[in-house]
Amino acid sequence: MANDHKIFNIYNPSTNFVWTRSRIIWVLMIFSLVSIFFVLYVLKIPEKQIPQWLGWSIFTPMILGFLVYMINIWFPEELKGKIEGKLIFEIDKITINNEILSTEDIKRIQISICDYKKKLIRYNQFDGAFSQGCRNELIITLLNNQKKSCFFQIQQPKEMLQIINQIEHYTKRGLLTKEEENNILNYNW
Repeated sequence: MANDHKIFNIYNPSTNFVWTRSRIIWVLMIFSLVSIFFVLYVLKIPEKQIPQWLGWSIFTPMILGFLVYMINIWFPEELKGKIEGKLIFEIDKITINNEILSTEDIKRIQISICDYKKKLIRYNQFDGAFSQGCRNELIITLLNNQKKSCFFQIQQPKEMLQIINQIEHYTKRGLLTKEEENNILNYNW
């Protein structure tokens, strides 16, 4: 079903370091491995002479990290940024965070679609097994060659089909190629 407009949430990645569950797991695991290496190879303490309290202090973070990992895989990945603002696709304009860009002022549009919310991520290490749907990017090149871009969240597979009229209009105006239109509307999940 095509709409005259469609609203997406904008994702703003953080420029600072963000502690997530997966990064905490990595720290716990690396701490344990470095501790084992330090005790066995730097201090050169034989395995049988390592005090029990030291052994527990080394293996407890590793066990804790493994348990948190087993729990974490059932949750969505944590975002390293915030979802704030709206991206609105309309026939004759695109709005990014209250900034209205008329198609008359746009030279080129690039839309990269590769993610949707709750998509299963098979190989995500410790980051969680389900996506937040924020790896989708819009890049707009204006007539003065200034670029505007944002990441946006897709809630469901095939959600872009709701803006088929807008995408076809952008293609007719030469802002997208037919191949790009097909990639956007026929992405396979």
